[in-house]
Parts: sequence; structure tokens; C-alpha cells
Amino acid sequence: MDTVTDNKVAGDKVAEVWSEFKRRAVGTFLEFRRKLRQRVPPSSRPAPRTEAASPRRESWLMREPKWFAAVLAFAVLVVVEVLSWVAANWPLCLVTSKLSGGTCATFLEGVAQLAGFLWDNADRNAVTAVAAIVIAAFTFTLWRSSEKMWSVANAAANAAKRSADALVAAEQAQLLAICEATNITHILGERQVLGERQVLGDRQAGAGEVATGERALVQYVLKNYGKTPAVLKEISHDLQHWNHPPDELRYLPTRTMPKERAIVAGGSSEPLQCILVASLNEAAASTIRTGDTFLWLYGRVVYDDAFGREREHRFLYRYRMGYGFQPYYYKDYNTTT
Repeated sequence: MDTVTDNKVAGDKVAEVWSEFKRRAVGTFLEFRRKLRQRVPPSSRPAPRTEAASPRRESWLMREPKWFAAVLAFAVLVVVEVLSWVAANWPLCLVTSKLSGGTCATFLEGVAQLAGFLWDNADRNAVTAVAAIVIAAFTFTLWRSSEKMWSVANAAANAAKRSADALVAAEQAQLLAICEATNITHILGERQVLGERQVLGDRQAGAGEVATGERALVQYVLKNYGKTPAVLKEISHDLQHWNHPPDELRYLPTRTMPKERAIVAGGSSEPLQCILVASLNEAAASTIRTGDTFLWLYGRVVYDDAFGREREHRFLYRYRMGYGFQPYYYKDYNTTT
């Protein structure tokens, strides 16, 4: 009796100790979680992951037209074969089966019988004809492949040529004629007042008169606006008195050339002079003042760029009272090649 009582008391103590252990363990865990939440700020909690709906992946078969056509043809053959098996016992029959007897031949068996019939009844002429057809088909396929390869190679060559031409155009020399000085203002009686161009009717030589004994001349330079040097080969220029440039200009090369033929990038040639053949009289000067006629400076420069290409620059300038020499664009008289 005492033993039973002692065991009961011991069991109660164990249960009480176990309950106290669980209570303390749960309390310790809750306290640890509370401290951990205090250490980690709410903003740093990882946001719930939301997986974006991935786009539907296209099958590799849809990306390969040739394989798609092959699979489709195979599927059609399978369907035809199955249908031929279903229709094998129908009354209407074109080819009798040699395997089952009495029934219609299936699609594949019919194809096999046709091939055997052609093989048994073939002669030299038929074989030659079939071989010629096969060779013609192979030749046509080879021609199509060669044509496509040539088209691709030609497109690549054209693209490379365009890239090379663009590089050359960006780096090549670019000569332009720039008018710097002239005595036409003095001859015609034009002068500048406070930076504004005005046409004056009186001069030191007298109103309505021109400076006698002087011929009009223009001084210009050839400036290189490109990135590589230019080597001068030929220079032509002329100064004429016209009301309008003619339909065809004659370019006569000058006898004298600059001492320094090469013009570096950003540099200019030594000054070049072009003189009017005959001096202006009063009547010609009067028409220039009224704008009925003009003085025209035109020319051509032939030079080689750094890439060994010969290039040409044509220029045409018109002199107007109050404005001086300005480029005049007419036909191909102001172009650069």
C-alpha cells in the first residue's frame, strides 16, 4: 500500500515538473521572438514574392518551318494509312491486297505495289528519263541555294562598301574657295559706314564716275575643311561681267600654281588672284550699280585626297552692290565631287 502511494506521489511530481518545463520553454520562445521582432525593423521585412506570369513559350516546332512541314506530312500519312485500314473491307476496291487476300490494300501496301510494278516494267529509257528528272531537280535546288548565297554575299559586300564610303567621306579632304579681298568696292564707289553696306553716288573722282586705269580683281584662298590633307593638281578661275551665267562654262587651267601644293586639314593655300580682262567703263559700272548686271567669279579645283582619289570642286560667286561676293547656285557650277 505504501509502495503504491509513493509511486503516485512520484508520478505527480514528474507531471508537475514536466508542466513547469513546458511553461518555461514556451515563455522563453515567446520572449525570444519578441526581442527578435524588436531588432528587425518592419520596413526590412521581405515582401511576399509574387511571381510574374511568364509568357507562353513557343514550341521549337513552330520556330522551324521545315520540321513543322515534315511532322505535318508524317501526320497526314499516318491518318491516310489508318483510314485505308478502316476502308479495307469496303466493296469498292481499286487495289487488292496480296497479303490478306480479298480485301483492299492499305495505303502503304498500295505504294509498295506501285513501286514494284514500276521496277518490274522499267527499261533503259525509263531509267534514263527518271535519272534526268532527278538530276534536273538537284540542279534546280543547287541553283536556288547558290542564288541565295550570292544574294547574302552581295548584301554583305554592299554593306561593307557603304561603311567604307561613309568612313572615307568623313575623313576625306574638302576644299572650298573663300573670297578674301577685292578692289571692286573702290572701283564702283561702294564703301562701308559704321559696319553697314551702303551704295554711295558720290566719290572722290566725282559723282557717277569709276576709277579709271584699274582692272577689277579678286583675291581668294582654297581652304581645307576636311580631316586629311589635299594635294592640288589643277586650278582654273575667271572673272567676267555678265547679267547671267551662260549655260556652259569653260575652265582653262592657270599657268601658275601655288608653291605649296599640299593643304593640310584646316589650312589654306596661299592667296590666288583673278583679274578681269578689261577694265570697267562708266556704262558697265552703272548697270552693276542698278543690279542689271553682275560680276561673276567662277573656277574649278582638281586635287587628290589622302586616299588617292581625285576630287573636284567647282565654285561660282556673284558680286552685288552692298553684299559683295556670295555663292550662286546654278546647275553644277557649285558642286564638290
